[in-house]
Amino acid sequence: MEQPQAEMPRYQCHKQVWALPIREVRQSPASTVFPGGSWELVPGDDRYAPITVSHEWYLKHSPQPGGYYVVYADGYKSYSPASAFEEGYTPVSVEPKASIEQEIQAKGLTAPRVTPADIEAEVVREFYFTAFEGVDGAVAAMSSNSEAMVLVDADLAPLRLLTFCILALRNGFTVTGESACASPENFDPEIGRKVARQAARDKLWPLLGFRLRDQLHARERLVAMPGVAHQQV
Repeated sequence: MEQPQAEMPRYQCHKQVWALPIREVRQSPASTVFPGGSWELVPGDDRYAPITVSHEWYLKHSPQPGGYYVVYADGYKSYSPASAFEEGYTPVSVEPKASIEQEIQAKGLTAPRVTPADIEAEVVREFYFTAFEGVDGAVAAMSSNSEAMVLVDADLAPLRLLTFCILALRNGFTVTGESACASPENFDPEIGRKVARQAARDKLWPLLGFRLRDQLHARERLVAMPGVAHQQV
């Protein structure tokens, strides 16, 4: 006799993500960073710059105006239709850094600046590995060398607790971050990657700040030149 089919267990999503609604999806030309072509996702909020994604990402996710560009805590970037996203996620209280961002917006400080979305828009690729994985790969590459390094377990154990993140940027530059765990019992790969990514991400603030200041300085010099009309450039 057939057993009655019981309802499957229910689960509720508890992840926190970063997301922006998409107003427009437009194609961009090929470049050295995106030799296969790229696309721009124009956020519905004018405070955020367009987000460039690869053609491969576009084909995989098929983003549409009205949907959401979503960034997960581990750095994975995805797309969600509006109905699915809004049914599964609600706004949450923000962390201190995000609170500062809200305060900036609330005070109407609208002059050019670097925003969190600008930071994420620069990242096109990210890679993670432990020091053990890096050294293990290097030793394997040297295996044909008679003077190849010989390591014992005691040498390798601490390397398993050190996690690296490499963020590849739109212009081909890279930044790195790392996370070291003091107690082996506390090591968690996912947390290690998150901390390493945050460390790498933090390095982008001064780099983008310098670039923006350089652009503003060039504009200021142009406006100050004799014979140049004082207009927005």
